Amino acid sequence: MSRERSHRWLLFLALVAALYASSAGAQQLQDPAEILERAMAASPAELEAWRLLEQRRFIAARERAEGIVRGDSSSFVGHLTLGYAHHLGESNLPRALYHLERARSLFEGRFGERPGSDAPFLWHVQLLEGLSSVHGSMEHYGEKLSYMARFNELYEPDKIAERAWPLMKLGKLAEARLAAELGLASDRPEQHTIALNALCAIEFEAGNDDKSYAACRRAVDHSRSMGGEPSAVDLTNFAEASRSQFKLAEAERVSLEATTAPLSWYGNPWVELGELYVRQGRFGEALSALRKVPEYRERRPPHVRNADINEMRRALSSFLLVLAKAQEASEITRRGIDAPDRRAHNSRDPAQDRSVLSLLHRRALRTEAQRIEEHAATRPFYERPWAHLQAAWLRVQALRSEALTQRLLDDDRRIVGSLRLGSATSAIMPPWLLGELVEVMGAGVIGAALGRARARDGRQAAAAYFDALGVEVAQHQGQPQKALDHSRRALSALPPGEVLLAARTMALSAQAARDLGRSELARRHYNDALQRDPGVFRRLELPIAVRVGLGGGEVAETVAEMLLRSPRFENDAGGLSMRIEADRTQARVCLRGERDELIACSSSRARASEGEDAYAARVTSEALEQLFAPRIDLTQTDINSLDGTNLSGRGPLEAILGDGETSEDAAP
Repeated sequence: MSRERSHRWLLFLALVAALYASSAGAQQLQDPAEILERAMAASPAELEAWRLLEQRRFIAARERAEGIVRGDSSSFVGHLTLGYAHHLGESNLPRALYHLERARSLFEGRFGERPGSDAPFLWHVQLLEGLSSVHGSMEHYGEKLSYMARFNELYEPDKIAERAWPLMKLGKLAEARLAAELGLASDRPEQHTIALNALCAIEFEAGNDDKSYAACRRAVDHSRSMGGEPSAVDLTNFAEASRSQFKLAEAERVSLEATTAPLSWYGNPWVELGELYVRQGRFGEALSALRKVPEYRERRPPHVRNADINEMRRALSSFLLVLAKAQEASEITRRGIDAPDRRAHNSRDPAQDRSVLSLLHRRALRTEAQRIEEHAATRPFYERPWAHLQAAWLRVQALRSEALTQRLLDDDRRIVGSLRLGSATSAIMPPWLLGELVEVMGAGVIGAALGRARARDGRQAAAAYFDALGVEVAQHQGQPQKALDHSRRALSALPPGEVLLAARTMALSAQAARDLGRSELARRHYNDALQRDPGVFRRLELPIAVRVGLGGGEVAETVAEMLLRSPRFENDAGGLSMRIEADRTQARVCLRGERDELIACSSSRARASEGEDAYAARVTSEALEQLFAPRIDLTQTDINSLDGTNLSGRGPLEAILGDGETSEDAAP
């Protein structure tokens, strides 16, 4: 769940009015302009620097304030402006904190910790606000609460519901809930908005899935009842709550509404839609959604544009992995693992983000190893050892991600929590990826944890997901009949939108049926999995049983030999029908299902001056690519377009992954 943030610039005049009434001590009614002039007393240069900041011209404000501080190191307004400029304009939190602390020391050294009515107290207000905000962004929640307490002691209006978020991040859920309820009990509408946003996250983190869903819906309904639009963050929070209840259609509808809602500092609904569409096998729509991520991101203030960059990395790497771009996916996941996000704005355990990225990285590396070995089957025998060494090295690298996942899930609470898809303990785990934990943690460990997760999860719809995981556990433990029993229950109850998870379950069920000698059932599961997600066999490192029929002579025989040498196929009289028609001019390789229905075909044509061996190798490589290709043609141009650019010389997804520097002088 993400946090709603108040817009400090719009609150400024309200603060002035409230402070005039009560903060500066008892006084006779005076001209507000006179009070404001005294409360923000500063030199013309200092006021000009602050005005630039209010206009969001952060670079100009920083440069002007740097000049002020060079000329007068005791200028608390100069240091205050620098603190805000470094925070809001550049997200340089350590520098921001340094200047804000320096400004506080200078101000309080001159006017005291409790400035009187003759002091320029509004600068003190901004100091406490800034220090509270920066400490919160740095995940210093105790310090944030301390500065809130000082604000409440000295000024009005009190921060009430605002205390709920840092209390929740400290694990003090009862106190956080109380702070939110006090906010709801106040007569200030903005407190109701903040409180409902907090309750949505608090109940989610407390494991109260039904209460969280109700609170998130209430936050959305509250905005509408006030005659306004729900914010993007309230809508994306509600979409997350919908996913926790496995209401995927509702999650999509709400996320789409969030794309046109008033912008929030945190959350990108296009990222969430991209992940949802991948989960549902709607790859064209996923590509369309992910292309809109950079533009939406650029609409946010500079200091929060990179706040959720690893969420973008997770969505993009999932998409690329499923669309057979494993090498590109591994480049993205590696960078995400090396540079974790700050999690101040998000309620979940940061170990979730890193464990999902490490699982994706491991699978991307091993999938690329599979692809290398597939193409090694088309090479002369003396070239194959080098390819197998390359694949082995990728698997060695994958062991590092495996070890990282094991460290991140190093206790029973986290392991069991990871199996409860959609809950606070497994909010971002793609259902089609969860089974990877069986290999990483061990079938015995996950099998035992699965029983405990079932016992603790009261969501009726969760049973199908536990059964899908049970297929993986049973198959790894050499219990194919038990795997098929789990499969039957899972496939009959999974929502229609869980396309990738269903395909994974079907692929494993095909192998289980084959292990039991049930060829007809195996063929049916092979067919169903290939129709939904043909790449699942490469990701699971499973071969498909085929019976080969040839036509066309020696070229067809050579192609068949190469295909059966690859890790994708095994010769089995009870397998799917694979028909290879190839001569010296053209070739066609087709897979057919249980009732002779066409599953997929590849087509190739001979090139001029191409030798027979080279031609057969290319036919085989193209068959391996085309037969296991997703139902969308993703080109390198498509991949590059996801970063919002088509600039030559730039790597795929470079801008969206945060390599570029923000150069705007004003935030949009």
